Amino acid sequence: MRTLMRVIRWACLLAGVIGLLVSTWAFIDPSAFPQMRMGGVGGMVPPPSPRWRAALGFLFSLLLVGYGTGKLRHRQLP
Repeated sequence: MRTLMRVIRWACLLAGVIGLLVSTWAFIDPSAFPQMRMGGVGGMVPPPSPRWRAALGFLFSLLLVGYGTGKLRHRQLP
């Protein structure tokens, strides 16, 4: 079980670092990632701007890095 948790933490750390790089690139150059097409559904709200999507991706990636490094894990009970 300890090995599985270690693998999950490493995967979260790796995914978080890659996500930070991609979302930083998307924040600097929003045209790098085109906006997703939303279907012609009548009541849907329009998607957020590319800079907002990059900022949210950056925050989510920071959470992944925090969990992977152990900063967001709960304390060990005695």
